[in-house]
Amino acid sequence: MEWFTIFLSGLITTISPIGLIVDNVIENELRSQVVNAEKLLVRIDNTPSYKIVNGKVDHIYIASRKVEVIKNLTIDSFELETDSVDIDIKKIQQLEKAKNLRSFLNKPFQGAFKITIKEENFNEALESQNIKSKLQELINDLLPRQAPKFKIIALRVNFVRENYLGLEVELEEDSTSKKTKNELIITTEVGFNVEKGYLVKLTNLSATLNKRKLSKRFLNFLTIGINEKLNLKNLEKQGIVARILELHINNNMLKVATFFRLDPLL
Repeated sequence: MEWFTIFLSGLITTISPIGLIVDNVIENELRSQVVNAEKLLVRIDNTPSYKIVNGKVDHIYIASRKVEVIKNLTIDSFELETDSVDIDIKKIQQLEKAKNLRSFLNKPFQGAFKITIKEENFNEALESQNIKSKLQELINDLLPRQAPKFKIIALRVNFVRENYLGLEVELEEDSTSKKTKNELIITTEVGFNVEKGYLVKLTNLSATLNKRKLSKRFLNFLTIGINEKLNLKNLEKQGIVARILELHINNNMLKVATFFRLDPLL
């Protein structure tokens, strides 16, 4: 939700007694926060326009094409549209005192976004050193302290077919004391669907380790654990409601559309 913080700061800096050119200022601010963007559009609707002085906005629309949010990760398209917004200006002016974004809200903030990412852009990101290093940190944290450490040699995502995702991982033991280092080559393929708008359910998980199939029993146990983590109702404890309107893989493209609502922090 970093874009919302940018929006709030832009809201303050653009207040003027002779006119509020909010759209252009926030668009320029967003451009300064991303690595690159082929197209970026911001539209702020308000009637009357001076309501923004009190932290009220009728409608926000943001759209982009081929935007590089972080280095080496390009999003093919992104659209965000919100309902009316009512925020506490005084709290924004004291940003350091706010616990989180919900601290600014006078009423629930809700809207929807759509995002598309190409398979090739995923893999360009996974091959980049800055993203690979973050994934390496994650792997290191997941492994027990006494377990051998492995470094990522190669990582690739495959959009296998409609709503099926594949992953290929090549790891090598990170050791200077061994002449012959152990290698792990992991391949997985999994389908997915969305149930009731809030549960992303993995199905038909298959995997191999160094070309040997992993047991169905182990994979079923793993799937259950992952499905529990992918339940968006878990976010409701944090005052966030999210529902998936579309989740689809087709023609080397991932498409996601989601509704969200942030409740004010009491």
